[in-house]
Amino acid sequence: MSGRLTAPPSLFVQASPAGGLFGGLLSNPWFYAVFSALALVVGAAVGIWVSPQRRWQAALLAVGGGSLVVSLAFELYDPAVRTIGKWAASGYFLFGVVTFGGLDILIDRLASDRSEERGWGLWASVTTDGVPENMAMGSLLVGNVSGALAFLFALVVTNTSQSMMSGTNMAQNHDRWRTMGAWAVTAVVVGAAVLLGYWLLPPLPELWVGAIRAFAGGAILASLAGEIYPDAYQEAGPYITLATAVGFLGTFLL
Repeated sequence: MSGRLTAPPSLFVQASPAGGLFGGLLSNPWFYAVFSALALVVGAAVGIWVSPQRRWQAALLAVGGGSLVVSLAFELYDPAVRTIGKWAASGYFLFGVVTFGGLDILIDRLASDRSEERGWGLWASVTTDGVPENMAMGSLLVGNVSGALAFLFALVVTNTSQSMMSGTNMAQNHDRWRTMGAWAVTAVVVGAAVLLGYWLLPPLPELWVGAIRAFAGGAILASLAGEIYPDAYQEAGPYITLATAVGFLGTFLL
C-alpha cells in the first residue's frame, strides 16, 4: 500500500473527471466548504430568531445523529483501521473521545444553568469535532466523492440541528448578535477545514490521515453520547428512536 494519497493538482481543479453525477459541482471542495458553513449559519439564525418547537429541533438532531453513526463508522474509522491498523486507529479514536469528553465536562462545570450548558455544549461539539471531521471530508474528495457526499449529508443535517438548538439556548443567556457571531466564526473555521483537508491531507503520510480520521470519529461518538442524544431525548422522548433510524437509513442508502 502506498504511503501517500494522490494530491490534488490545485484547490480549484475538480477532484474527479468532468461529467457524470460526481463531476463538476459535487467534486468541488468549495461546494462542500460553503455548504458546511452555510448550514451552521442558517441553523443558528433559525434557532435564535424563529425558535421552532423544541421537539422538532430534537427530532432533527436525532436524524443527524443517526446519519453520523454511519459516517463515523464507514467514512472515518473503518478507513483509518485499514490504513494504520486497528490498534493505532483505536488509540487515536479514544484520544478523540477523551478530548471532547473532557471539554464537555469543563463546560458543564463552567455553565451557570442547564440552558447555558446545553447551548455552549452543542457549540463546543460542532467546534471541537468539526475541524477534524471536515478536514477528513475534504480528503475524501480525492478519490471517494460518493463517500464525501454521504458524509456531507450527515454533517449538514447534524450541524444545522445542533446550531439551531444551541442558538435557541444561547440566546436565552446572551445577546442574539453575540450568539450569531459565535456561530459565524465557527462556520468560517469549519468551512476552511474542508479546504485544508482537501489540499493538505492527501500529500501527507497515511499515518497522519488515518490518525485525523480516527480522532474525528472518536470526537463524533463522544458528542453523540454526551450531547446530541441526551438533549434530543430530553426534548422529544422515545420518538427520537424513529428519527435516528431515518437518519441512519438515509445516509447508509446514500
